[in-house]
Amino acid sequence: MLCLKTLGFALSILLFVTVSSTKIDCEIDYLMENCEYPELFSMLPSSVEEYNVICPKLKNYAKCTKDFQDACGRELELFFYPSQENYENIYSVFSDVCDEDTLIYEVITENLRCLNETLENSPCYDVIQADMQEYVPHYANENYSSLPEEIICLREIWYSDCFTDDIQKNCGELTADMVKEFIRRSYYIELYCDITDAKELLADVDRYRLKSHERDYLVDLVTRHGDE
Repeated sequence: MLCLKTLGFALSILLFVTVSSTKIDCEIDYLMENCEYPELFSMLPSSVEEYNVICPKLKNYAKCTKDFQDACGRELELFFYPSQENYENIYSVFSDVCDEDTLIYEVITENLRCLNETLENSPCYDVIQADMQEYVPHYANENYSSLPEEIICLREIWYSDCFTDDIQKNCGELTADMVKEFIRRSYYIELYCDITDAKELLADVDRYRLKSHERDYLVDLVTRHGDE
C-alpha cells in the first residue's frame, strides 16, 4: 500500500550495490548481500539532514539491481526493469528527489513534517480496507498473495489517490503534485497493475467506481503496453 512503507512517494522495489571488479554471482543471496534496501522505501525522515544522507541510496539501489538484471536476469528469470527506458526514468526521478536544485527536492524537503504527519494520521488505510470488502468479503483476513490481481491493482490506485488527496488538503497542491510526479515517474502503480489487470478494471468501470483520471491512467497503461 502507499503508506510510509511504500511512499517514502510510492514514496514503493530494489537497492545499493558496491561497484567492484569482481564478477556478479547470479544468486539471490548475492543480490541481498550486496544491495542495501533504501530507507526511503520504508520511512520518510523528519529532518532535511537525514533525508540528504539516505536519499542517494535510491540511485545506488537502482544501479545495483540493473547491473544484477543485466548479468543474471535471463538466467534467473528475474527482471526489475522491463526496458532500458523504464530503468532510465526510474533512475531519473531517484536523482531528482535527491538533487537540491530541483523543484521536487525543494518541495519535499520543505514539507517533510507535513508529509509525515499526514501519512501517519491518514484514515486511508482503514477506509480502503472497508471498501475492499465489497469485492473480497473477507478481505481483512485474506492472504495478500491470494487476492485477485485486479483487486490488488485497484487497491493501490485507491491508496495513491487517497493519500495524495490528504496531502493536498494538508500540505498544499504543489506538494501533492510532486508526490504524484514521483508516483508516475517511478512506475509505482505498475508494480501492482499489468495490462491484464487494467483491462479487467476497465471492462467494468461502474462496478469498480473508477474516477475519470483513474480510467485515463489505465487506458494509458494499456496503450503503452498493448504490444507486449
